[in-house]
Amino acid sequence: MRKGILVVGILVLFVLFAGYPAFCQEQVSQPQAAVISESAAAQEQETEFIPAGEVLSVDLQKNEMLVKHLDLDSDQDKETAITVDDKTAYENIKSLAEVKPKDSVTIDYIITAEGKNLAKNITLEPPEDAVPIEEKEDVAQPEAQPSGTTQAEPIGY
Repeated sequence: MRKGILVVGILVLFVLFAGYPAFCQEQVSQPQAAVISESAAAQEQETEFIPAGEVLSVDLQKNEMLVKHLDLDSDQDKETAITVDDKTAYENIKSLAEVKPKDSVTIDYIITAEGKNLAKNITLEPPEDAVPIEEKEDVAQPEAQPSGTTQAEPIGY
């Protein structure tokens, strides 16, 4: 009799522990599942990067620009069409309308499900020969000395 109770007790414990994980799973409603799958898909989209590209053309009607840059994988020049939307962020400019051919740009973009290169951030790089405004002011206005003072001459030994 004791063996029978022991066997039944072990079977009850086995059923409880074997079924425990099934009872612990969280039930996800259909709308939550859609949100989870959308956010997972967005995280799967890897951000691509163009470190220094030269703008070849800008098409404001299509919200696109063509950029020539060095492909880091093949180490060769490549032309990439970049599309912008209302979520694209800009640095040193306010919109695509300010971008001109031969401008130097840095771009972070993703490849959409349709295969388009959608810009997330576009930075317009200043020209290499451009002098920052602070430096221009220093060159244009030499320091004035207070009146009645003279510049000291070096003492010779």
